[in-house]
Amino acid sequence: MSTRIADMVRRKVDAGTLPIDTPKKLWRGIGSGKPCSACEAVILAADVEFEPQYDGRPSVVRFHVGCHGLWEAERRRRSHLPK
Repeated sequence: MSTRIADMVRRKVDAGTLPIDTPKKLWRGIGSGKPCSACEAVILAADVEFEPQYDGRPSVVRFHVGCHGLWEAERRRRSHLPK
């Protein structure tokens, strides 16, 4: 399943749906009940939710912990994170 989600992350980064730039802050907390920006499944209250924040833009991106890891890996693959 993670391969499928990794492919979804790649396609969304390519399309500009998921940002590739480094967030100003990264919030973590309990799931909000809103869909994950990567896999589109609901982030339940029992889940950890990651929410990158950018200057001057309201956050509309949120991830499950595993989906966040796949997004970070894709950013690293594209040289947007230190290795």
